[in-house]
Amino acid sequence: MARASAAPTEVERIAHYRDLAVQFQEWADSESDEKAQVGLLGLARQYERLATELTARIDAVLAKRG
Repeated sequence: MARASAAPTEVERIAHYRDLAVQFQEWADSESDEKAQVGLLGLARQYERLATELTARIDAVLAKRG
């Protein structure tokens, strides 16, 4: 089945997740409320983890291909 042209590629998703991680980190850095800052940092970590996990999956597939 063909992928819709509007669907992001895995590489685009990785870049998007990393951009979101940076954005949440920046918001956390400028946040004065500690509870909000902790929540924003948590979101930043989650997006970075998503990017890292997707990168690892892609690397594993490419490694199998040789």
